[in-house]
Amino acid sequence: MRKMIYVQYATMIVLSFISGVACYQLFDIQQITQIIEWGDRRLLSVDKPTFIWSTVPFIAAILTVLLFSTHKYLTMIAPIFIAIKVTFLGFSSVFLLVQHHSIKLYALWWFPFQFLYCLLLIMLYKSGHKISFGRTIRGAVPWKKVVAVLVLMIIVFTLENFVISYVFK
Repeated sequence: MRKMIYVQYATMIVLSFISGVACYQLFDIQQITQIIEWGDRRLLSVDKPTFIWSTVPFIAAILTVLLFSTHKYLTMIAPIFIAIKVTFLGFSSVFLLVQHHSIKLYALWWFPFQFLYCLLLIMLYKSGHKISFGRTIRGAVPWKKVVAVLVLMIIVFTLENFVISYVFK
């Protein structure tokens, strides 16, 4: 049963990424830049992004997944948000490769870290579930697992900012 869940998440990631690549073909460049400005405006500039624009998408994604994964009735919205995030990864990956012509920027910074964030968001979603086996326990969110995933995400965020300072020299 556990392996089936991993297959489902892997399928979600692959299909969402491919959907993002396909969606790129449907829009013109003004629409694409509007979507990317709304999603992660660091891609629109070839200069080193400011710390605030690195932090905003990171914190917004964490808060959204935490809100939905720990909510009693809205738990199933979190995987939809993660799928949208992976779709944006595919969409923005094509934009980055086509517009900036920089495989180094894509290979060292954008794809590995955004893919890691998507995997960590799935981990955050799975760790934020309330325990519902047998007798229900009030407020049974496993906060130790959530904090462990958050610490791991902060480590990845710090490493990403280090790589950004290296790549954007």
